[in-house]
Amino acid sequence: MMKIDSYDKVVKWSYKLASLWIKEHLVPLGINSSRKFDTYKREGKYLPKTFPRKPDEYFKKSGVWKGWSDFFGKEGVHAEKEYYPYQQASIVCKQMGIKNSIEYRTWAKRPDKLPARPDQYYRNEWSSWKSFLGEHYAIPKRQVYSKLKESDVRIIKHQLKLGVSGAALARTFGVSEMQISRIKKGENWAEV
Repeated sequence: MMKIDSYDKVVKWSYKLASLWIKEHLVPLGINSSRKFDTYKREGKYLPKTFPRKPDEYFKKSGVWKGWSDFFGKEGVHAEKEYYPYQQASIVCKQMGIKNSIEYRTWAKRPDKLPARPDQYYRNEWSSWKSFLGEHYAIPKRQVYSKLKESDVRIIKHQLKLGVSGAALARTFGVSEMQISRIKKGENWAEV
């Protein structure tokens, strides 16, 4: 078993050492998935100085990456799922009448055997959503955003100061994240 006094002094991280550090320091805190790890980094919490900020990319370059499941320890993350082959996944979607990528992603009762991002999972066979979904395919309708009132903007500014995410506010008020970003920067509604 390795004993290291200061992980900040490690110059080059091996897969084994990085995984060990994650299992000892982050998994006990509930950081046991790539999404939680990204949130942890974004919040500026402690990582050793030279620890790979994108371990999947860093270790793929040297050919030793075994997946997030292995990196966090099998008990921390669900094992990789078994999905339908491309053709079977396409047939299921066609039978269910899924019309576009937005319907697919928001499909509440999507079978477990269908990946969340088929365009990425089936990237070797993928050509387009239109070919994947077949004759039912329809271009997603452009989202229509609502107009903000001054009282809404005051609430948004207050919520931003409290640390509420722009994405959550955009969903709540029916506006784009860009609009929230502009309010935050003072580009829109600066006088409120």
